[in-house]
Amino acid sequence: MKIATCVAIAVAVLAATALAQAPTAVRPEKHSENTGEPTYEGRIEGDTIEECWVIPSLPFADMGNTCGFADDYEEMCPYGSNSTDVVYSYSPPYDMCVSISLCDSYYDTKVFVYEDQCTPGVPYACDDDNFACVDPPVSYTSWLEEVEIFAGHTYYIVVDGYGGQCGDYVLAIEEIDCSGPCDVICVGVPEGEPTCYDGYDDQYNGGCSSLTWSYIPAGPGPFVVCGEGGVFDYGGATYRDTDWYLIYPCGGVPISITVEAEFGVLFGFVGGVPECTAPGFVSFAFADECTPGTLTEYLPCGSFAIFVSTDSWDPAYACGLEYSLTVEGYTEHCDPTPVENMSWGRVKSLYR
Repeated sequence: MKIATCVAIAVAVLAATALAQAPTAVRPEKHSENTGEPTYEGRIEGDTIEECWVIPSLPFADMGNTCGFADDYEEMCPYGSNSTDVVYSYSPPYDMCVSISLCDSYYDTKVFVYEDQCTPGVPYACDDDNFACVDPPVSYTSWLEEVEIFAGHTYYIVVDGYGGQCGDYVLAIEEIDCSGPCDVICVGVPEGEPTCYDGYDDQYNGGCSSLTWSYIPAGPGPFVVCGEGGVFDYGGATYRDTDWYLIYPCGGVPISITVEAEFGVLFGFVGGVPECTAPGFVSFAFADECTPGTLTEYLPCGSFAIFVSTDSWDPAYACGLEYSLTVEGYTEHCDPTPVENMSWGRVKSLYR
């Protein structure tokens, strides 16, 4: 179930390697549509924490260009950058929750936050690519959707980029109501995979990443799987726990999957399995944490996988977060290669 850091699942077809590679290996090419000259010549303030732009109150919005600054700070979340950066600071008058957005920027951005001082390698919050940005002008912009900050502390917001890129940014910070604890109650069949952890060698239910599978049994009623997701470190790279469930539809009827998770979730139908020569999404969808999302497809006769994973490689997605997967409409099994009928418990035992 492990998948490394480099999948931009905003395309209809993905190769198996794109679903499985580590961030230190090949990653999807990211282009910045604007990497021009500095917008404000001679702008020195904002170059470092010591010379940062001070935010007086919220809501706050600012526009600028990072190209005229130095590369002073760097955080992996999960990608490296080597890009020039600009720094802002804010000292909240009371405890609050804020949204920090670079969604409307014009280059491949990254944003991270330090509390009280620069803490290399351990930022207070960090985001590179947030695909929840609504209609961004370019791809791969950043958004920290919920960050809790506290009175008596100063928070340094660093506007950064990916891969040496710089350009025009639009920073928007506002106070929001943080959602309460997300708790998914699932009543169904346990997925059965051990909870991941840093150093976890994921060889369970990894589909085209590990050539191990779980199966969804056909039947007249909905089938519910209770699974887990999360992000972990393995061999110095960031991976996310992914689950692949094989189905063999007969075609002609709609099959629906509904996922509710304690994390932002990516889910969909994948073709090109189980051979994994060229796996790719037939369709996919995203859903916010604790918000059910549903996807329906009229799949032809053949073999397909249901894919469930976190929507990013955010380290805040701690291992052990739960989800519920409900499959409806999968009433008949038409595997072109005959397989032995097995109970769900027996199938699971093959992958323990």
